[in-house]
Amino acid sequence: MEASTGGRFEHLREHSIGLPQVLFQSITHMAPAAAVAYSIFISVPYSQQALPLSVGLALIACICAATAIGQLAKRFPSAGGMYTYTAKTLGPWAGFLVAWLFILFEPLVAPFLYLEFGWAMSDVFQNSIGWHYSGQWWIWVVLMTVIVFLLTYRDIRLSTTAGVILGAFEILIFGALALWMIFSNTGHLNLQPFNPHHAAGAWSGVFKGMVFAILAFIGFEASAPLGEEAKNPRRTVPRAVVGSAIAIGIFYVLCSYAWVFGAGFDSFVKQATTNPDPWRSLAKIFWGGGWVLVFLAICNSIAANSNAAVNAATRVFYSLARNGLAPKRLGHVHERFRTPDVAIIGMSVFALVLSLLFGWKWGALVGFSLIATIAVPVVIVVYMLVCAGCIRYYLRDRRDAFNPFLHLLLPIGGIVLFFFPLYYQFYSAPPTYPIKYANWVAAAWTILGIILTVWISMSRPDKLEDMERVYVDDEGERTDAWVPTPA
Repeated sequence: MEASTGGRFEHLREHSIGLPQVLFQSITHMAPAAAVAYSIFISVPYSQQALPLSVGLALIACICAATAIGQLAKRFPSAGGMYTYTAKTLGPWAGFLVAWLFILFEPLVAPFLYLEFGWAMSDVFQNSIGWHYSGQWWIWVVLMTVIVFLLTYRDIRLSTTAGVILGAFEILIFGALALWMIFSNTGHLNLQPFNPHHAAGAWSGVFKGMVFAILAFIGFEASAPLGEEAKNPRRTVPRAVVGSAIAIGIFYVLCSYAWVFGAGFDSFVKQATTNPDPWRSLAKIFWGGGWVLVFLAICNSIAANSNAAVNAATRVFYSLARNGLAPKRLGHVHERFRTPDVAIIGMSVFALVLSLLFGWKWGALVGFSLIATIAVPVVIVVYMLVCAGCIRYYLRDRRDAFNPFLHLLLPIGGIVLFFFPLYYQFYSAPPTYPIKYANWVAAAWTILGIILTVWISMSRPDKLEDMERVYVDDEGERTDAWVPTPA
């Protein structure tokens, strides 16, 4: 284990959570119920009846990336997560670039979820309960902000245990409805949902649909920043990263396949694109009053995902502060709860303000789509860099442990598969305005990050010295507590 050379630091609550909590940190960050209802939902105009094919390809790509992340998590347990992995494998410059990209996409997760919650609650209260105040979405945004803050500010054991309970509930409800729809259509089932010719423009529609299917997968890597708070992190974190991608990916394919036949193969596209909440409508058809359970699962999913997103984002900001690349106050740890309290407060304020601004300008639903679309291309670039890092590390530094399948074939497969949604998102079939604004923001942020990376690598390489540092190894050893000093 390496010791810090940059001063003493305050530790998180190390080695305090086990595999279930770490696993559900990734699972709930993926928000299985909300992802099926709203993220995968955005893929339908492109994928159409071939939706399960788009989701399946996204699953394969994410398994490739998850394997690479898991293989590096075994070596470098750290709150820095993926920026530590790339710094150790590709060099400090790559760690800085990944950290730069991370501070765009991860802090955006909570705001778009708050808007998603605001829209869902407004829709139900206006159409099913009778409260017709059209601007009520902001009330629900504020409520979700408060709930998530209370969960994340206190002990990590509280927020991750809540994640286990919330995640299990949403998977149970949506999985049961998906199976119900499949068993209700046993005489009509076939493999046509995996035929690319049912997508708009065949393969172009499939790959375009992959963009938003990948949005549903974002979060399988979210357990990586808990590398210092997990028990046996070299085993726990890799299992959580890979296990969550596989399990929830299969869940997504099941739900999308059931959806195609539950809505009726020929009428699926119309049902999905003309209905603002198609899964709630399906629940009314198949379960009657049981639609309330589906709605609760969606709300529960949004809360759990927001909780996991704030946990992940604040741990990385804590790590960046420790490395001297973020304001030192973000490295402060609550004396009693051992959480990065200043980072959590800052993240909560940022998420609330951004979601209110986007909701005010474009409305809750369009605001959600805009913020989500900004995040997807950026996180894809991060996944590709981690895959490249895995290849280089095991070929260059750990030839003794090199496995051609795990350390070469799968990472290359991830890089190749992730290229296609980027190509269709920016070149072949870009979205229309206002969603197209998201492309410009993501591209500008990435280009600015590359310029900054080149500049700091050439002029201030000393600023990157701590990017590779792993502060906490397996149970037992650790460095002294760090107290940030004024810059």
